[in-house]
Order: sequence, then structure tokens, then C-alpha cells
Amino acid sequence: MSQLAVEIQERKSNETGKKVRKHGEIPGIVYGEFLKENIPVKVEPRNFYKLLKKSSKGEIIQLKFKHKMAPCVIKQIQKNNITGEVIHVDFQYVKKNEVIKLSIPITYLGCDNLELKRLILTTSFNDIEVEGVVENIPEGIEINVGTLNYDDKILAKDIKLPEGVKLITDPETILAVIGA
Repeated sequence: MSQLAVEIQERKSNETGKKVRKHGEIPGIVYGEFLKENIPVKVEPRNFYKLLKKSSKGEIIQLKFKHKMAPCVIKQIQKNNITGEVIHVDFQYVKKNEVIKLSIPITYLGCDNLELKRLILTTSFNDIEVEGVVENIPEGIEINVGTLNYDDKILAKDIKLPEGVKLITDPETILAVIGA
């Protein structure tokens, strides 16, 4: 996992999420098992969007906070339904060898081969939830669908995970189906 970073600032007690957004920043929270309490934060949008472009869901990032670096994962991003603008972000602080639950993205490869066979891929899910030691959790999963045939299904249990990483998503969940 790469070491991307973004600078955050702690919110003052009178800075609500609405107030932070009004001043052009994104409100957020940092939480984790090893923190005494949750920390309300704010982040400059331009820097956060740059980070999102460079990182993948579930990737460990470094938060620059009070002249220190803290390893975190982006646990949740809330967006405005109309504009798509990020309105809140949750960061989970993680320690080395900590076991966490995380959603990781699925990338479907080989769709060109399906098109040649006049088939299409219909996806139901673009991520799965896993649990494991933070260093062992992959940044994403790639599934090659190019060799599949009509009516083949990809189930969550079909995904090969690294040792020490456990599938939390129901194993019988249908992630994708090959159709005509």
C-alpha cells in the first residue's frame, strides 16, 4: 500500500459541519480503537480531491495532523446527491497489525473479450467487505471476466483473498452476471 498524505486541521468546538462547509472546507471525523476520543476535523477540498484521484478505496493514507503523521483509511465519504460534492468524510486511524473491516473495490477485467462474444457484464456490486490485518488487505480486487460465458455468475465466495483476509460480504452474494 502506498503512503499518500493529506493535511487536516482540528475543528473548534463551535465549528459545526454546516459552518465548515460554508467556509469552503470539508468537515470530517477521525476515529479509531486506539484514540481516546473521536476528533472532529476539517480538510481543504482541493487537497482532498487530489488525494482521492491518487488513492484507491481502502488504501492507507497519512493524515498530517498537528505536525505529526497518522496512518488512516478513508472509511466513508458522504456526498451531496445532486452535485456529487463531498460533504463529510470519516477517517479511521489504524495501527500496524491492527485487524479492521474495510470495503475494497472490485475491478472487472476482460470486458473487451465479452463484447467480441456479444455478451455483456452486469454488475450488482463494485466492492466487497473484508476483515484482516490492515497491511494484508489489498487495495482492490481484479476479476478477469473475459473467459466467462452466457449466464455465468460471479459470487463473492469466488474471490481469492490474501492469507489472513476474511470475506465479510455474504459468500453467496452475486457480484456480477454475464448476459447477452
